[in-house]
Amino acid sequence: MTEAGRLGGPSGVTQPPPVVLVVDDQPLNRQLLRSLLEREHYCVLEAENGADAVALVTSMAVDVVLLDIMMPTLDGYQAAPQIKRQAGGAYLPIIFITALEEQQALARCLDVGGDDFMPKPFDAHILRAKLRAHLRIRQLMAQSMEQTRALSYYQRQTEREYELVEHIFANALQRKMKVPTGVDWHLSAAAMFNGDVFLSALSPNGIQYFLLGDFTGHGLVAAVGALPVARIFYTMVEKNFAVADIAREINQALEHLLPAHMFCAATLCELNASAQSATLWMGGLPDAFLLDQQGRVLQRLQSRHMALGILEDDEFERNLVHITLEDNARLLLYTDGIIEAVNEQDQQFGEQGLLNAMAASAKRNSADILAAVQAFSGGHKQTDDYSLVLIDPQPQRPIEPTIERLSQLPLSLCLALDAQQLKSLDPVPELIDQVASIPGFRAHKSALFILLSEAYNNALEHGLLALDSGLKRSDAGFIEYYARRERALAQLESGHIRLDIAYRPTQRQLQLTVTDSGPGFNHRCHRPPKQYQGYGCGIALLHELATTVSYNDKGNQVLITYTL
Repeated sequence: MTEAGRLGGPSGVTQPPPVVLVVDDQPLNRQLLRSLLEREHYCVLEAENGADAVALVTSMAVDVVLLDIMMPTLDGYQAAPQIKRQAGGAYLPIIFITALEEQQALARCLDVGGDDFMPKPFDAHILRAKLRAHLRIRQLMAQSMEQTRALSYYQRQTEREYELVEHIFANALQRKMKVPTGVDWHLSAAAMFNGDVFLSALSPNGIQYFLLGDFTGHGLVAAVGALPVARIFYTMVEKNFAVADIAREINQALEHLLPAHMFCAATLCELNASAQSATLWMGGLPDAFLLDQQGRVLQRLQSRHMALGILEDDEFERNLVHITLEDNARLLLYTDGIIEAVNEQDQQFGEQGLLNAMAASAKRNSADILAAVQAFSGGHKQTDDYSLVLIDPQPQRPIEPTIERLSQLPLSLCLALDAQQLKSLDPVPELIDQVASIPGFRAHKSALFILLSEAYNNALEHGLLALDSGLKRSDAGFIEYYARRERALAQLESGHIRLDIAYRPTQRQLQLTVTDSGPGFNHRCHRPPKQYQGYGCGIALLHELATTVSYNDKGNQVLITYTL
């Protein structure tokens, strides 16, 4: 039986009486103490010297020791330390009962391990009170030791579980991680597990993919969602899926997996093999930036979608951000923990603080930025995960030259949409899905999506709705542009757009033709200027990705040739 079980238990459970060991070489003294203690319902053991006392403590459960000093064989001073050692870590009170009155002798009682003393002749009331007090202490100490043992056990269990989970996370998130040269990234967790996730992978046809995500909250609960995200991301990159398809699949998985209050703000980036353009799906993270080598902003990239895991599949939006990349341009992605870091005055580091730190940094790397955040916070406790990714685009070679057999069947698709259909339908994703299902086309899905999407949007926005891209020169104008687009589309009563897709297997070419019924527009005015302005980049992307791009004289038809 444990000490805790002997000394206390649930209400209504009869406990055995405490055991008191009386150690005295005088039989009369032992008899007096026995009589007193048994009247108080204690169980009494006797020993006539210190050696017998040590032997009894070794072989039997004892709760309190009443110890005389002057005894043959082994006196009280010699016996007390040995009794304490036999008790181990348990609290076994020793009360010296002695006729000695010198201060030095009493002090020595405590020095050798005694917990209290009673003078001879002893007072029965005081002895009873001291026994009760020391037994309460013993009971509390026994309970404390039991709780400490239980806590130690649970701590060891938790540590083992954390080690196991950490091992699983490391394998799931980093085993397939392929971070190319020129990518500088840092994740700093506010808790043991990171609620932010960074993934990087190279597809078989040489397209580099990145994902930076921030789950609701932080710690293990937030990190759990990273496992399905990593599995979907790596699997789909290996199969050459486009970034919009990856985002949609992750959204669908998280919408079913996570509770309603949890989601993942994320940016997915697809960098083409030549590192001359990038395509991004942006949902919920702070604005990204395209920077020059001096840290100056070339282009602000705004999030356009809800975070992953919120919308149902039929509500999910696949619209992408397309950017062209000049030499030495760098893409900056980060989570809100960076800009929401606070100092002692409860001021936030902010977006401007991040851009200032980037411009002031000598190496302009993640280590300098994190150092700036920490210096700003002045040791203030990190309350959220800090994550930062700097992408210096560099051309990538394919993992392996995968040559999929192209279909030898000619293909021809034609689709005409009237005004009412243009208001409610986006034909591009479904058309590209059909084209990508043809043998040999999946690896080109992303490029074809960009080509058809840009051509279709130009036909709709400039050909039919007569919108001016110059509005996008400022952030306010950007918002106004899409507000006007929505109003103009709602008021559209006539007009149509025709999409023609033709595949010529002998020439390994796909032709995309987009024709609108509008008065035409001057496509030459929509080439982007040398400096990034956040508008007018669509036609430049067409020329970059396609083999040829040509317009009719009126400007209401574009013919795009793409070589597979």
